[in-house]
Amino acid sequence: MEDLIGRHFGGYELKNHVGAGGMASIYKGYDEKLSRWVAIKVMETHISNNDDKILLARFRQEAQSIAKLRHPNILSIYNYGEEENWAYIIMEYVPGGSLEDRIKMKDFTWEEILDVIIPVAEALALAHRYNIIHRDIKPANILMAENDWPLLADFGLAKIQQSNSPGLTMPGQVLGTMAYAAPEQIEEGSMDHRVDIYSLGVVLYELLTKKLPFYGETSFDFLMARLTDPPIPLLEANPDAPQIFVPIIDKALAQAPASRYQTMDEFVQALNKARRVLASQAQESSTTSRPRQPAAAPVAKSTQISLKLTATNQNILEPKQLNQGDNFIIGRAHRTSQPDIDLSPFGATQAGVSRQHSRLLKIGNDWFIEDLGSVNGTFVNGVRVTAHQMQKIKHKDLIRCGQIELAFEIN
Repeated sequence: MEDLIGRHFGGYELKNHVGAGGMASIYKGYDEKLSRWVAIKVMETHISNNDDKILLARFRQEAQSIAKLRHPNILSIYNYGEEENWAYIIMEYVPGGSLEDRIKMKDFTWEEILDVIIPVAEALALAHRYNIIHRDIKPANILMAENDWPLLADFGLAKIQQSNSPGLTMPGQVLGTMAYAAPEQIEEGSMDHRVDIYSLGVVLYELLTKKLPFYGETSFDFLMARLTDPPIPLLEANPDAPQIFVPIIDKALAQAPASRYQTMDEFVQALNKARRVLASQAQESSTTSRPRQPAAAPVAKSTQISLKLTATNQNILEPKQLNQGDNFIIGRAHRTSQPDIDLSPFGATQAGVSRQHSRLLKIGNDWFIEDLGSVNGTFVNGVRVTAHQMQKIKHKDLIRCGQIELAFEIN
């Protein structure tokens, strides 16, 4: 592809070439009206044969797929266009690089791993609810806006299930990067959303071990191992990996789709459970390994937390000393029902706060929030918390119940 630096697409000037994806190139551009950088994915559209038509159809489908999905962990799309012999997608620019870059540079703790995998799994769960299969989950397609803020990108191979449109697969082509493709992708058989579960399982395995779960001396051997061999056992690849991930990996990487997690939501539940168990084990380990203090030694103070309305900076929960297992129900008063943290005086009814909206809970030294099946949702830093699952929170996190936003502070 020719060098396009200096060209304009959709009113944006292409400033720097930053990467490539499939048959497209990605440039950094500047939005002068909004004073922000954007990423511009550009592809030539010379339609000379059926393969070229398929590539253009895929490119359009990528834009359509992302536009349907509004989620804080899916890369935002701003615009799509075609002009002369070019098609382009204007997207959010993420300066933090990809997960692939970070795997090469560092080892991940289990907390960091789950801070990446769970949001991506939740983003995929949303895509699956729209009958969109990504089909190309890999570290290079997970961009890192922050250490704990992954963004799922590159829906170029996405497939819309139950669609009447013709398939966009070229004969003899294995969809998805070989290292992360599910067995049914390699065999080019029928596939559904469970290919994404498999691929995300490979990413989880790689974060835990810095290795891939299959081995082959040649590319062909590596490919065929997916169809004939079980994955290299997790604890063989990394004896220090937490044991709780063994059954999770085994199920996610099951060769037969029917033996895997059947939905991405089910996968998310297993990962959240692992996080709770590991957090509890870490607390117990810390307690038992702590040297015994003399009887006269002062006792450490319990954690103090507070909640403030971000709109007014008003404290609605004054700093309190709290201990293991302490929890608060957040909601609105109704007749004889009185939550621990009552948002009624702050317009809770109009803001869509449920009577028992969410719960703050302390486990060990960590704090979690659990949505109690509220109508309008509980959000942490803009990300919706799955109902009846606990989300770890930290100092200065923003919690939103309905439309009321609270700043969580640990003192």
